[in-house]
Amino acid sequence: MLKEMPAVGIVGYDGREMTRAFLRMSQGAASCYHITDRQPLAPKINVLVATEASPVITAILPQLGSDDFLIVNADDRAIFPLLSQSKARLITYGFNNRACITASSVTNDGVQVCIQRGFTGIDGAEREPREFAARSSLGEDSMSILGAAAAWVVLNTN
Repeated sequence: MLKEMPAVGIVGYDGREMTRAFLRMSQGAASCYHITDRQPLAPKINVLVATEASPVITAILPQLGSDDFLIVNADDRAIFPLLSQSKARLITYGFNNRACITASSVTNDGVQVCIQRGFTGIDGAEREPREFAARSSLGEDSMSILGAAAAWVVLNTN
């Protein structure tokens, strides 16, 4: 269990949008960094959200420890061969029905997020299967909201 404020790193094509959505959801309860190939270094992160396979992800994965989380887009099959490079606990998100965290519906207001399988979060508490609403803000697409919600669920039991 973490004693300091957790940090989330987001890598991928919609990382900036997902970072904004996460910061809105967390309301300052966690730090969040959009990691790019122009700025590949970030402070120690506890949760990495990988929206797609990329050289940046390949560089970061070996740095994740067994107490960290790796959240990947289950709809991007190209990322799965890279997963063996990390010791982090794996959580998947996406519209794929095999994803751990998926959307049961998408509306103009946001996404109805569904935790399909329970898991232990970063704080050691269990995350039970359930649904909750994740509201969108101007310019946020449903995949960005879903990825941000997955990171928030890993960090927060509420």
